[in-house]
Parts: sequence; structure tokens; C-alpha cells
Amino acid sequence: MSPANVLNKPTYLVVAEDLRGNPGQRKAYESQKNCVILAGPGSGKTKIITIKVARILNEDIRLPRGIACITYNAECARELKRRLDELGVVENSHIFIGTVHSFCLKNIILPYGKIAGLELPEPLSVAIPKEQDRLMEMALLQEKGDEELRRWKIRLARYRRTYLDRDSLEWKNTDEDAAQVIEAYEAKLRKNGFIDFDDMMLLGLQLVEKHEWIRKLIKARFPVLVVDEYQDLGVPLHRMVLSLCFKAGVRLIAVGDPDQSIYGFTGAKPELLEKLAEMEGIEQVRLRLNYRCGETIVKASQITLGEKRGYDARPGAHKGTIDIHECPGGLEHQAETICNKIIPNVIKRRRCNLGDIAVLYLDKNMGDVIAEKVNAAGLPFIRIDQNAPYQKTPLIRWLEDCALWCSGGWKEGKPRLSALIQTWLAFNRNDCDNDMLLTYKRGLIRFLWANRRPEMMLHNWLSAFQSSCLKEMFSQQKIMRDEKEAFERLIGACAKGGRIENFIVAAFAGQGGSPEHLNLLTLHSSKGSEFDVVVIMGMDQGLIPRYGSGEGEKREQRRLFYVGLTRSRNEVHLTYSGWTKNKYGRKFNNGPSEFLIELRDSVLNDDEGCSMAKSTSNAILGGVL
Repeated sequence: MSPANVLNKPTYLVVAEDLRGNPGQRKAYESQKNCVILAGPGSGKTKIITIKVARILNEDIRLPRGIACITYNAECARELKRRLDELGVVENSHIFIGTVHSFCLKNIILPYGKIAGLELPEPLSVAIPKEQDRLMEMALLQEKGDEELRRWKIRLARYRRTYLDRDSLEWKNTDEDAAQVIEAYEAKLRKNGFIDFDDMMLLGLQLVEKHEWIRKLIKARFPVLVVDEYQDLGVPLHRMVLSLCFKAGVRLIAVGDPDQSIYGFTGAKPELLEKLAEMEGIEQVRLRLNYRCGETIVKASQITLGEKRGYDARPGAHKGTIDIHECPGGLEHQAETICNKIIPNVIKRRRCNLGDIAVLYLDKNMGDVIAEKVNAAGLPFIRIDQNAPYQKTPLIRWLEDCALWCSGGWKEGKPRLSALIQTWLAFNRNDCDNDMLLTYKRGLIRFLWANRRPEMMLHNWLSAFQSSCLKEMFSQQKIMRDEKEAFERLIGACAKGGRIENFIVAAFAGQGGSPEHLNLLTLHSSKGSEFDVVVIMGMDQGLIPRYGSGEGEKREQRRLFYVGLTRSRNEVHLTYSGWTKNKYGRKFNNGPSEFLIELRDSVLNDDEGCSMAKSTSNAILGGVL
């Protein structure tokens, strides 16, 4: 294509030329039907989604109609927004990009709930987690006596998201105790003027399934629905999709990978995506080429799954390596080995940045162990788990982006000011007229231009931001009470005596992802990410997989290990000690994870894995197992 032609073409058409070498990607891009894209790791699914969305907006629909892009969590939504912004597609009143909970609240419950006769609190407020726990404890005490909430919480959440028809015998009889506690809890929510996050999806589904006129209005506004990470979204969303797609005629683009379903504890059912892909009227596209991982890692990941998927590394891809490290001294020894040996060796050998490396682990407790050692080694890091200094909510992520703009990003347009403004308006759009939105927009611009000071203490910067913009938003937007709580936690963390009291604005900007910060993430949080080098710690029997795991639980933990392996482009390092301790201090000498042993044995004994065994001989053949 000549330079002149490139200059005259929209960005999405220029980028789409790259798809011609991949028949699967091209088929997904060109599909005009309801389409399910089954996309393996590193197959370019986010690229396909964003180019396809840009094409649909430019070629298939016209204002005031738009498109809705929904996904499981805020991190996935953030990545979609970033990639769409690069194609010139920015979220506005005609384009929704966010979580399924946010979609249901803003585009179904708030505009149509009252009209449809839904009994909702006025004003509508979303219960924050501590309020949810308090009311659930009260319901549990009322129905079952003095029971420990921790032992019931997952049981209740899974039941609530699985059995949706409250008038059915299935709801009442499958787990009668759970049904009684849930009904008492929901009654207490309403009495206190709240809905919770599950309500957003459940009430949204109720409105869509019961009212044809609501389905028609949604189709009129969003004739195309894009669902990313479909395998994580469970029964309520699946039923909503069936209603909107097969009853109302909304065009569906669903993307996902059943092998990366790792949220079974929240009610995710990967088989729903597989069933959807086989339905009449659905065009199915499989993406099997992995552009991310080296050949060794692609082969190892399928061994980890225990099933062949036909995935291949892209032609000419590097081999990649997998190294296994025995650390007999326990998790602390593993963390020390990672900080003092693995990471320095990787940086010296590969000449890469800390930001190219991720350490993945099971939970916040393991995160405490590695964070302590990383801190002692003097390595700057980003931490994403429940014990992180602050929560990475959509608002907090946006504040990190604002800090990045104020720390020099304004000079290069990274991030773009227009994108920051559009996200700010999306936060405030509920119940605000155009004059009020204009006032909010001007206030944000004034603050950002006046506070381009990367050396300013973060607490002072955030306090000024609160006074200038955020206080008014929190006052007006009752549905953002969870974001207000997250902001207050952040303010506390950077106040005197807080865990990040020495943070300046530039350091906070780096928490959004920077080359100078090591990445510490739980395995669950890592999905959707990619790094040059991945270290997975805690590969011990009893941790991965956990003690007492049933067949279904073990399959999900196998998928979790698979997700961790496939975050890496070039190198994977696995650490283990061969023993674990329970919360009472009892030691169990159960050896390395069965997944680790299986990987080693398959690599060494399977003829198809011989090239892999040779490429990793220093580690796997070197006798660490």
C-alpha cells in the first residue's frame, strides 16, 4: 500500500491489513453475523475486537445508535478502552465500554427499572463491601443462628448466581438454607436503601427477560453487543445474551476461551461459551495461532491443560524456556531466590527492564512474602492483590492515568487529554444535564493544567483533586459509593504513616504500569496481561493444586496454571520447596506440585516434546526435580 493511500484511510483499515496473513483473524473481522470467537492465549483477540468495533462504528451503524462492549472486570475494560483509543474510538454516550455490572446498572436498571415497576431504593445506592458483610451477617444470624460468615459467603454467592428463578422449586429446594439466607439478606439490603453488585446483574436480567419493550429499547440504542471474556461471566449474562440476541435481534460478538475460565468460585461456567458457539445462527471462529509465547511455552501450556488444543506458536517464533528452581527453605526461600538470583540474572542476560518481569502467586498472603523480599532488595514494584496499599478500581486507574498526564504525558499526548475527559464525563453522566457536564469538564481541565507537578507529594495532589473535582462527584453520584471508599483508602495510604506516604505524583503514575516497576500479581489478576518473563512461585503440592480439591476444582486450578504460563513471551521460571504449612503451623512434605511433575515427565518422555526437552535441558534435565 502506498504512503498516500495509507494517509487517506481510517486507522482501523490500515491496521486491518495486518490480518490478511491469518485466516482465522480475517474471518472474525469480516463476519457480518452473530459470531463467537474462540481465542487461545496470545491469539490477538483484543486486536480483533477493537478493529472490528471500529469497523462496525464506521460502516454498519449510524448515530445516535451505538455499540456496547462489556467484559468481566475493570482491567479488561481498561485495556479495551486503551486499544480503542489508539484507533480513534473514545467512549461517549453512544459507546459503552465497561463491566457487565456497570452496563446493567447504567443502561438497564437506572433508565427503565422504575418505569417497569421494579421496587428500587430512592435514591439508588450501591452497598459497599463492609455494608454487604454486615447485612449478610444479620441475615445469617436471623435464619441460621450464630454462624461464621466466612464459611457461607462463597456458597451464598454461587447459589445466588446459579439459580435465578426465585419462584421455581429449584431455587427453593436445591439448597433451602442458602435460599432462606439470601432472601433475608436481600430484604435487608432494600430496607437500608441498597442494591449490591449481584443485584445489578440479576435485576438487569429480570428486566430484560420480562419486558419486550426494554429489549427493543436496548436494541435501538445498542444494535451490536460485544462480550469479551465470555467464559467468566456465568449464567445471568448468558441468559441476558440469549434474550437480547435471539429474541430482540441484537447482533452478538462474543469472545473467550473456556480453557482460561478461572472464576468458578463466582459462578463462571465455561461450558456456556461452548454451547453458545454451537447454536444455530452463530458463526464460530477459532484462533489457534499464538503470537505471544515461544514454542516451548506453547507446548508446555497444552501439557498443563492435559488436552491437546492444536495451538501453535507463530512461524519463526523464538523457542522460549522453562526453568524450575528448587528452594528447600520454604516460601521465604523462594522469594529470596526470585529477588536475589532469578531477577538479577534475567536483567543482566536479557538487558530488560523490571517492568518486563512479573511474579505471579496464589493469594494476598503469598503476596506479602514476595513484597517483603522485593522491598528489602530495593526493587520498585506494582502490586495487585487484596493486600495492596490501595484497590485498582476504574476511578483509581483513571487517577493513575491523570497522574501520568501531569507527570509529562501531556507533552506527548500519552494518555490523551480527550480520553481522560471522556472517562471523567462517563463517571458523571448519570442524572447530569449537558450544562453540568460542561462545568465538570472545565473543572477537570483547570485542575490538570494547574497541577502538572510530578514531584508534588501524592497526598497533596489527591487532596487538591478531591477539593476541585471529586468531592462534588461523590456527592452527586450515589452509585459510586464503592469508588468513594476506594479513594478514601488511597488517601489514607499516602497520608503520614501510610504505606505509600513517600509517594510523589510520578511514582503514582508509574503504578499504572511502567518499565521501572516489577509486577507482583495474583494468578487470577494476571489474566489479560503479558510479560517477557514470568515467575510463578509456590508450585508445591497443597498450594497448586490446593489440598482436598475435587475433580472440578482441580481442573480449574489446572487452567489457572495454564493462564500463568501463557502470560510469558520468552521465559517462565517455576519455584517450589517440596513442603507447605497449614495455618496451625503443621508441616506437610508432599513434594512439588503434581502439575510440575506432570510437566517435567511429559516433556522428557513424550516424543513430541523432545525438542522442548532439549531447549530447556539446563533447567529440566539439570536435576532440580
